[in-house]
Amino acid sequence: MAHETLGRLCLVLGGILIIASVCPARASAAATEAQTLRRIMQEIEELKADKERDEAKIQTLEQKVGEIQDQNQQLKAANQKLQTDTSTKIETLQTKVDAPMAPSQFGDVFDRYLGTHTFTVTGAAGGNFTYDQQSSAFNDLHHGSQNSFFADWEPMILYRPTDWILFQGVLSAGFGSTGTGTDLSTADFQIFVNNYLTVVAGLYDQPFGDWYEDQSPMWVNRFVTAPLPFGVEPVVPPGEIGVQLRGGMQFGKLGQDFDYTVWGGNGPNYTSSVLGAAVSSPTAVANSQTNGKSIGARFRIYPLPLDLEMGRLELGASTYDGKWTNGKWLTSWGVDFNYFIDNLQTRGEWLEAYRQMPNGQASDNRQGWYLQAGYFLNGLNVPFLSDTLNGYLHRFEPLVRYSGVNQRGVSTDDIAGATGVGMGGMQVGLVPDFGVNGSPSTYAPHAREVALGLDYWFAPSIVWQNEFDLELPHAGGVFVSSTGAETPVGATPNDRAFLTQFTVGF
Repeated sequence: MAHETLGRLCLVLGGILIIASVCPARASAAATEAQTLRRIMQEIEELKADKERDEAKIQTLEQKVGEIQDQNQQLKAANQKLQTDTSTKIETLQTKVDAPMAPSQFGDVFDRYLGTHTFTVTGAAGGNFTYDQQSSAFNDLHHGSQNSFFADWEPMILYRPTDWILFQGVLSAGFGSTGTGTDLSTADFQIFVNNYLTVVAGLYDQPFGDWYEDQSPMWVNRFVTAPLPFGVEPVVPPGEIGVQLRGGMQFGKLGQDFDYTVWGGNGPNYTSSVLGAAVSSPTAVANSQTNGKSIGARFRIYPLPLDLEMGRLELGASTYDGKWTNGKWLTSWGVDFNYFIDNLQTRGEWLEAYRQMPNGQASDNRQGWYLQAGYFLNGLNVPFLSDTLNGYLHRFEPLVRYSGVNQRGVSTDDIAGATGVGMGGMQVGLVPDFGVNGSPSTYAPHAREVALGLDYWFAPSIVWQNEFDLELPHAGGVFVSSTGAETPVGATPNDRAFLTQFTVGF
């Protein structure tokens, strides 16, 4: 009985052990299945989200395809309309071409060919006061300190009937040493043939050198007066009537340019056939009948490219030759330069002329030169001055110029009544005029002049100019009377003059 009870107890304990070992295994399997189910549900949710995004993209693409189809239809409609309109216009034009032009339409067609007519008035006007201190007598010439007010008006008329033609005319009118006077200094046509050739015909400033054509206008000239070889004793004629051919081209980098001018005209003329007679320019038609015609050429080069930032340099050479009377030649040549860098401006010129004389006289040789420099003060700031005062200081430009002439002789008739050197080409003589200080020393065969200038620029074309001239001529040479009698020139006085001028370019 005891053994039977013990056996039953062992069976019960064994069953318990078997159940205890099986239950944990089933619990672990159940946990694994739950994790797998959760992962499957998560992937299902992600697939649903991907499907919704794909459906949204498909919907967007379908909308864009619809818009493209609409635009395509619009383009087809516009293209069809353009083809229809073009065909209609071609048929209309063909009808107009085939139909004869009515006389009333010819004027309209010709006006369209000429282009837009433009008419412009520009130029300059100025007022001047000159004080001339003549220190002593000069070979019995009249002398005396003088002071006067002057006025000058130089309108320039520009008329352009079409793109390829320009007319330019310049008048000088004002109140000078002999009262009111007028003069026609320029009247020419400029025909623009192409980018490399322009034809100029008429009355024009002499292209010789750089002064007459580019620097002589009153508001362009940095000084009130002209350098001596372009003033009362010009070495070459200031003007010419004839024909020019001119043009230019770029030969290298930007800024490296070359230009040329060649011309022919009525030729040079002088007030008389004596030694030292003044140039009379331009030559009148009556005088040109006994002269040969003139020829001239000027060549300029700009060697410095802009990207070097070394300033702007111009080098020029000129020649002018012609018969001033039957069989007698004037031969002249010159070189010039301009150099600008930052606020510094410099320029200068050298020129010579040789005139054959009649009756076995020695040739009438002349030389002239000038050198000038100016500096704008717009880069100068004085520390103890206010901004306002520095602003005024920036408008000033101090200048200096040295000029001179060498001649064998000078005609006394031209000194007593010089023509073509003052306002309007009127007779000036030994009195001041607009742009002429009137000093007898400037007529010396070996005249020298130092000019000091101070300009105040209100605007690029409005300037108040002040100039102090100191005449430093050398003795030598002769004065020549109308009969050809020569008188040696002795000591020459060091005259002084002050000129102030207000000029407006418009």
